[in-house]
Amino acid sequence: MPGITLPAKTLLAVFAASLSLLGLASAAQAPATTFTFGLADYEPATFSDPRVAALGVHTARDVVPWNVALVPRDRAAVTAWLAAVRRASITPLITFQHARNDSRAPGKAQFLRAFLRFRALFPWVTEFCPWNEATHSGQPTARHPRLAAQYYNAIASHCSGCTVTAPDTLDADGNIESWIGTFLQTAHPYPKVWPFNPYLSVRANNPRAIRRLLSYVHGQVWFSEVGGIVWWRFHGRLIYRGVADAGRVAKNIFRLAGLSPRITRIYYYHWRSPGTPQAAKKFTWDAGLVSSSGVARPALLAVAKALHRHIPMAPPGSF
Repeated sequence: MPGITLPAKTLLAVFAASLSLLGLASAAQAPATTFTFGLADYEPATFSDPRVAALGVHTARDVVPWNVALVPRDRAAVTAWLAAVRRASITPLITFQHARNDSRAPGKAQFLRAFLRFRALFPWVTEFCPWNEATHSGQPTARHPRLAAQYYNAIASHCSGCTVTAPDTLDADGNIESWIGTFLQTAHPYPKVWPFNPYLSVRANNPRAIRRLLSYVHGQVWFSEVGGIVWWRFHGRLIYRGVADAGRVAKNIFRLAGLSPRITRIYYYHWRSPGTPQAAKKFTWDAGLVSSSGVARPALLAVAKALHRHIPMAPPGSF
């Protein structure tokens, strides 16, 4: 009104509020992304697709047998994968699990011997997870959290300067707090990173299991494997969800990653579809961001939008 002079601070506040209402607020005022996006993908060819670089992928996860360095076939596979990510300037995270066609748990000395051989072969690899989905009933660690802690201790005590996470856990496995509690009785030092595979959480867009883990442990939480499932085989039965549903789930991943700044990485599984269930009979899972011919699916578009990246729909001609 005439004759009334507002203080400078008040004028600035009113101006900022007006910009916000008009959607013109500075990008610096928007909440910053707190996580790094990577791929959980085991195909070396993935990392030569320029769209992977366009997404800003700088970390990738591979799951390998615990004795990978001792078995020529497995060693050749991980060597090719590591060479591919290294060419792409991507930092690898190596996660161990049971041996090929052998679900028995190795002893601590066996595990350490295999790990030291791996370190000798690939001294530049410095990020490790001691066991994949350690709470899953198909893993030998499911009923033996102290054994998983021994694997963790073996890596942590023989890999100075490395990032050594706790074992993977899975939101489908119920009360993982009990398993973690027993694990912590033996694990030293206390893990700084807790990998978690929240497949059920993101499908239902339900934060409960993630919040429970955040409240139970200290340190960072990584979504070490997660994705929108298109189809999968379970006990011989085909479950088909479709690419549209996978795109919806991909959006949920980023919503739930925003629950806490302690959630610092997302590893999306995986890049390329193996094809239709009928054509890809040897495969059990399709959560690909691109089709078998390389065309972008809705999930990839959701990921690109969340990361503020532009990704072509069609595969590059050179690829």
